Amino acid sequence: MKYVIRQIRPQGKSALADQATLPALVAAQIENKVELGPYLEWSDPNAKDGLGDDGWTDDPAKAKRFPSFTAAMECWKAQSTVRPLRDDGRPNRPLTAYSVALIDLP
Repeated sequence: MKYVIRQIRPQGKSALADQATLPALVAAQIENKVELGPYLEWSDPNAKDGLGDDGWTDDPAKAKRFPSFTAAMECWKAQSTVRPLRDDGRPNRPLTAYSVALIDLP
C-alpha cells in the first residue's frame, strides 16, 4: 500500500479549508458532488519563513507516496519548526489549509 494526499472540495468551491468545510463536504457527498483535486507532489512546512510551501500535480505518477496512512497524515499535519505557532496561538500546520483525502494508490 502506498498512500497519497489529494485535495477534495465541494463542487464549485476551492479545497481551502474555509470553503471545503466539513458541513460543505458532507452536503456535497450526499449530493455526490465532491470533486477530487490535485495530488501533493512536495511540501515544506518551514519554507517562506515558516509559512510553508507546497506543490500539487494532476499526474498521480508524480504524487508523493507514503508507506502508511499514518505517515501521510503526519505529513498533512506537519508543524513548522521555524514558526511553530500561528498569530492566534494555534499550531502552524501549513498543509491543513487544504481539505484533503488520504488515498491508497497502487
